[in-house]
Amino acid sequence: MPALILLVEADRTVLRRTDALLTNAGHLVAAVPSYHEAKQLMDSVSPDMLVVGVRLDAFNGMHLAVRCRREFPLPPVMIVSPGPDAVVEVEAARIGAMFIVDPLNNPSFLPRVAAALDEHRHTQPLIRRWPRKQVPGMLEAELSQAPARVFDVSYGGLRLAFDEKWALPDQFDVTLRDHGVTVKARPVWTHVSPSTNEFWCGAELVDDGTLAATGWRAIVDAT
Repeated sequence: MPALILLVEADRTVLRRTDALLTNAGHLVAAVPSYHEAKQLMDSVSPDMLVVGVRLDAFNGMHLAVRCRREFPLPPVMIVSPGPDAVVEVEAARIGAMFIVDPLNNPSFLPRVAAALDEHRHTQPLIRRWPRKQVPGMLEAELSQAPARVFDVSYGGLRLAFDEKWALPDQFDVTLRDHGVTVKARPVWTHVSPSTNEFWCGAELVDDGTLAATGWRAIVDAT
């Protein structure tokens, strides 16, 4: 099945030509010219990749890139610019996005898209162990070893992101201070993102007889 690329570019000529370039390379493309249309689309589908122009009329492409990285942390994000822009390039790197200049005439554009999608494809089977619900915004978690962020939850587990890689124990406590809940979990899979250097972990909840009392199911239902 072809990957779904959300392409956002205010210049309609560039949008049309980039759409054709990606489509001819075998990708499924949803091409829109504005931030608002892209935002509406992201509320209904989960793209495999975001390719966004740096200028989106009243908005900056970085606004959409930041939102995508926050709500969809795994899919790759690429920010494209008609010319070099050192400030945007630094900001893109800061949020773990790629930056590329003049994609229509840049021979590295399609190979970088293909490589990013290939990496994403390899992580996808791992994160679909349980039916998940994305956590809106950022939910902070506390572990005895390190702080983490929770990106999605299910009745059986959750997905965590750490700022750096570290050795996970066979079992650990996860505290959601905002909910006043602590649950025990065990790691099922881990992955280091080569683009963001974040350390991701899919964790399975350990039902030691106290799980029901924590209200975890209510947290998932309310998400």
